[in-house]
Amino acid sequence: MESTQLIKMFNKLKVLTLDQVSKSYECSVRTVQRKFAELEVLRCYNKNSRYYTLPEIPKFNMHGIWCYNDIHFSKYGNLRKTVKHLILSSESGLSGNEIGKIVNLMPRSFMHHFREMDDIFREKNQGVYVYFSDKPEIYAKQKLKRVQIGNIQKIADAVAVKILVRYIKKPESSVDDLAIALREQGNCHISPAAIKNFLSIHDLLKKNQEFRQ
Repeated sequence: MESTQLIKMFNKLKVLTLDQVSKSYECSVRTVQRKFAELEVLRCYNKNSRYYTLPEIPKFNMHGIWCYNDIHFSKYGNLRKTVKHLILSSESGLSGNEIGKIVNLMPRSFMHHFREMDDIFREKNQGVYVYFSDKPEIYAKQKLKRVQIGNIQKIADAVAVKILVRYIKKPESSVDDLAIALREQGNCHISPAAIKNFLSIHDLLKKNQEFRQ
């Protein structure tokens, strides 16, 4: 079995198994493994890691994931390495559900294996476990961003509309003014900090300041 033959087979079928190649070329699985090693093939992280592909075939998305039908590959290697990279590189840590959406797997099928990981810290946030970096500086940034996102999520759509309407009508208002106005409008108790986070993350505070100049 020549490498060129194997590369042609990969280019045609995109993903292959050891048994598939072994039977096609009537050679041992061990021989196929050696050829795969020479080509530095990638191994999928689901389907019991049975499928392989060439490094140049996948078109990875922004998270480094490539899905061919229901077979999933990661540029970072196996699932454990992938999950670890995703957590450490995230801006606000990641919950199990968030990780599951990225890797296209049900979190209950794999996250219990990752409760203890080097360099990862897990804590409950609003009743849900969130995974952060255990490095103090990175953790602090991730936790702050998570809190900011949480504050935005706590603001219902109807309340967010009220904030924006008030902001547009009276751009000179401070966040304290907005909080007071919302309470007076209809017993809507939103803290100035939550309003500030909402405006800041949507880059509205800067626009407000520019408008007032």
